[in-house]
Parts: sequence; structure tokens; C-alpha cells
Amino acid sequence: MAPLPDSVRVAVRGWLNCNQVVLRSAAGHVLVDSGYAACADETLARLREPGMLGADSLARLVNTHCHSDHIGGNAAVARAYGCPITIPRDEVPTIDDWSIQERWNAYVDQYAEPFAYQATIAAGESFRAADRVWEAHAAPGHDMEGLMFFAPEGGILVSGDALWADGLGFVWAHDPPNPFVEAALQALDTIERLRPRVVIPGHGEPFEDVGGALAKARSRLAAFANDPRRTARHMMKVMFVFSMLHRGGIAIAEANRYVESVPCYRDLDERFLGEGIDGLGLRLVADLERAGAMRVADGFARPTMAR
Repeated sequence: MAPLPDSVRVAVRGWLNCNQVVLRSAAGHVLVDSGYAACADETLARLREPGMLGADSLARLVNTHCHSDHIGGNAAVARAYGCPITIPRDEVPTIDDWSIQERWNAYVDQYAEPFAYQATIAAGESFRAADRVWEAHAAPGHDMEGLMFFAPEGGILVSGDALWADGLGFVWAHDPPNPFVEAALQALDTIERLRPRVVIPGHGEPFEDVGGALAKARSRLAAFANDPRRTARHMMKVMFVFSMLHRGGIAIAEANRYVESVPCYRDLDERFLGEGIDGLGLRLVADLERAGAMRVADGFARPTMAR
């Protein structure tokens, strides 16, 4: 793991759960992002580890963005620690009207527990934690309302899903010019301008090769920019394996029926592919097995990556 000051602790999770970042100080510890709702007990256990919070209290929970793998544990963390929650200001409409979250999660087969927030933060604002100032910067693309947090002292960036060591969070398919790709590129430009020494991503280990990561992310976005069919196929695979992580896998005999029951697959096919979704579940399993992302045994398909 890339070197970090002792006041910055990271619980590296998998792909169903984002990483948890604990920013420690005598003034009160701050947590960035809370993981997926189905894994809330595991998240709380990780937070209680000596290398994270241990037996200490938590002063505040701050979210980079409001996707289910970043806010799913918010309610559980608030119950356990009695801490206030801060969300990106532009995410307020989707949290104030929780039915928006419910419709979206039903659309893609995900889940997040409702929660109450007490404060908001916007790009251009900042907060203090781990004995340093953290600037909020816009991180659009994967989530158009998302933020990332940068500490000039030490050059530490908490990037959310705007940048990982090997890419970034998926962007939505769209006919060219793709506004989600263009927004994600703007976020990468911001990161390049900030020149962080180390990046703590939403998924994966913290890393120092920021230039290499930016090059990989830009290459991936270039491949998607003018090819909505490719982007739609990629989205289907990402969402399928994500749902299989929280479901624990799927019987091969049920794969097609499952895909037919989740609206996003039909919509993506009708808008960008035009192939029909008959047999799509089996095709997704086969593609993911070839890529090493799923393993099939005894008539059951399971993701190979950690939750």
C-alpha cells in the first residue's frame, strides 16, 4: 500500500463495497464513505479494528457520492456511532426524495438503506480532518454530482470513483458526443492539475503512480467516447457482476430470467444494441467467465473478486 500519514487509515474492500477512509485527529475522527448496505456489519467490524477507529468514537461521515456502494452503510454507521452525515450538495434531491433512490436501485438491482443527513458540502468548500484541510473538488462522469477530497498538505487525494489505479468507475452509454465521458475527462484534468502524491481510490489499493493511472483512465474513456455499443456492453457486465456480488451468484438456469427481470438490461439493449435480451444472461455469464470475473461450477456462477 502507498505510504500514508498515520492519521489517514484505509480499509481496502472489494468491488461491492467501496474503501473506507478514516481521517484521525484529536478533534474528532472522520469517515469517508460507508460501503454497501448488505455488508454493513462487516463494515462496522472493519471500523472497530485497531488500525481504523478501534474503540474511538466517530465525529462525522462524509460521502464522495451517493451510489449504493458508497452510501449503503450510512444508516448503520450513524446508528452505531451517532455521528452526523455530510453529502455532496448536488446529491440532495436524490436523498430528500428517497423514492428516486428506490427507483434507480430497482432499475439496476441494487439496494441502499435510507438515511438522514445533517450537512452538505460542495466543490470549492473544505473541511478539516486528520490535522489538515481537505478541499472538495467536482468529480463528474461516473456520478455527475460526485466529489473528491484533496489535502494539499501531503498531496493526498480521496478520489471516489473518478480515478482508480487501473481505470475509473463506469460511465453511462450515450450517443456521441457522450457528456459522461466529457465530464469524466474534466475530473481527470482536475486531478492532473492538483498533482497528488498519493491517491486513495474508491476501490483498490492506494497508489502513487498517478500519471500511469490517468493514462489508463483516459485510454478507457477514449475507447468509449464514440462507441455507445461498447459502452453499453461494458455497463451490462459491470452491473451484472455487481449484482451477483450482493446475491452471491446465480444458478445458470436462472441467468436469462434474472436479466429479463431487471429493467436496465432491456433499456440498454433497445437503445444501443438492438440484439434482444433473449439469452443475454447466459451471454453475460460466458463473457465474464472468459474475462476471469466469474467462475462456473456445478451449474452455478459466482464472481471471482472480493466483495
